[in-house]
Parts: sequence; structure tokens; C-alpha cells
Amino acid sequence: MPLWNFPIFWHYHKDAFEFSIPAKGTFSFSTEEKDYEFSGGEVFVSFPNEIHGTNQIPVTVGDLYWFQIDISTENDFLFLNSAAARHLIDQLKALPHHVVRTVIRRTVPFIRQTFELAKDNADPFLIASHLLLFLHLIISYSKREPFPMSPDIRKVYERILADPSQELSLEDLAATAGLSCSQFKQKFKNQLGVSPRHFINAQKVEYAKKLLTEGKSVTETAMLLNFSTSSYFSTVFKKYTMYTPKDYVRKKRKT
Repeated sequence: MPLWNFPIFWHYHKDAFEFSIPAKGTFSFSTEEKDYEFSGGEVFVSFPNEIHGTNQIPVTVGDLYWFQIDISTENDFLFLNSAAARHLIDQLKALPHHVVRTVIRRTVPFIRQTFELAKDNADPFLIASHLLLFLHLIISYSKREPFPMSPDIRKVYERILADPSQELSLEDLAATAGLSCSQFKQKFKNQLGVSPRHFINAQKVEYAKKLLTEGKSVTETAMLLNFSTSSYFSTVFKKYTMYTPKDYVRKKRKT
């Protein structure tokens, strides 16, 4: 479903997991301990009774599916017997991460179909079977490497993260990977769930938040991050945070 410019305030779900699955866009959710950024191919999990929200940051424009699973009783949990329900709930409680990396072309169409079945009032047993398969997929993916990348894409990924301020062209990154530009863009998106330019800009914006809160001006920050103009930097920053840089600083000072 499409999401617009509003924050999700601190809340919790009594005896319920919540799963958030982006189909498009990058999102930032928070627990009391940490902020988490996730995008296509990733699933954000909030655990039962865990306080979470967006830390007063508006939800980025994009498509996000989310649902809650009540675990308050093992009796008839998704039509399972008690032993099977207990086993599945224990596995969910043991998930090692809040953000689980999946394969976007498998999980997003599958969860979209599940929502369509629910909207059409399909057979509850059919809907439950889809949810069960999705939950088992999440458990399976959680045991894998968080970012299963081929060596060429990992090399590019580490180069971007090493210095978010550097100016990187797609042609330069494709050469680093030893691929043509079109091959690189497709392979990068398949493995990380977002385009290379989207990923680069997201890292720049995260670094910009740090620079701005440390007292750097908008112009200084734009120059340090190799944006062509401060106005273009402000446009990119607002696209990813829904705030102008100045509004973001004001907001942070109030919290």
C-alpha cells in the first residue's frame, strides 16, 4: 500500500509480531535502541511488546506491506496444532535481526498475492497457508548472510560505504565490478533491492544527517558530499527524509 508524509509514533503491539515489507522505496523504522533503514528485498520485524516507530521522522513515500501476527494463544494459531504453533512462535522469537534480507522477486509478489487473497475474502485456510509459508521463508532467510552478494558487487558495496562523500559515477563503479554499466545496474539491484544511484544517495543522506547535526551548514555539507549545488542537495535530502536540511536540524534540536 502507498504511504505518505506522516510519522509513526512510538507504540507497541501486545503479544504480536509486526512485519513490514517494502515493495518500493527505502524506509527508516526505529526501536528504543537503534534506527533501522530497509528497502526492497528486506523485511523489518518488530517483536511482541517492543516499542517502535519512526522516531518522529515521516514515513518515506513508497509502497509498504505490513501485517501483525497475534501469538497470545497457541490454540488454532494459523490453524496449526499446539505443538506446531509453539515451534513456529519459538523460531520467530529467535530471529537474530530486526531487518531480514530476502530475495525481492520472491517475497514481494508472494506477500502481494496474500494481501489480494485477504481483500477478496478468500478461503481463510488458503490465506493462513500463505502466511505460514512467508513466515518460514523469513526464518530461513534470517539464517543466511545478511547481504548475500557476489564478489564483484560486494567490492562496489564496500567502496561506496568506505567514503559516502566521494563522487562516484555509475561507469566508474561498473568498471570496479568488471561489468558493463547495464549489467552492473541490473546485478546491483537484483542483489541489494535498490538501484546503485538510490543506494549511493541514501548513504550520502545518512552522512549528511551527521554533518548537519554536528553544525555544518547546508552549503558546507553539499560541498563535502560532492553535490553540484546546495539546492540539488536539499532536493535529494528532502526526497529521502521528507524534510529540508534546515527543517531536519530544527527537528533534531527539539528532540
